[in-house]
Parts: sequence; structure tokens; C-alpha cells
Amino acid sequence: MARKPCPNKEENLKECPCDWPGCERKGICCECIAYHRERGEKPACLK
Repeated sequence: MARKPCPNKEENLKECPCDWPGCERKGICCECIAYHRERGEKPACLK
């Protein structure tokens, strides 16, 4: 299933603290949080 583009991505990127090079979830907060939660991790924005 193809994901829809995030309508807030450009706005989110202005303050996203992620410094992981090439992260495909950068600026797409809901996907980032879900990804890290599944792994028992905290994304950079929650640290």
C-alpha cells in the first residue's frame, strides 16, 4: 500500500532534530514515532 504524502512535512522539517543521514521518515512524525516505538526506542524529538 502506497503511503500518502504528509501535508505537514515541510513545516515539520523546520524543527525536526533528526540527524540520521538519509532517514526516509524525517519530517513525517507519525511514521517516525511508530517506527521507534516498535523497537522500544525514543525518536530524537522525544529525547
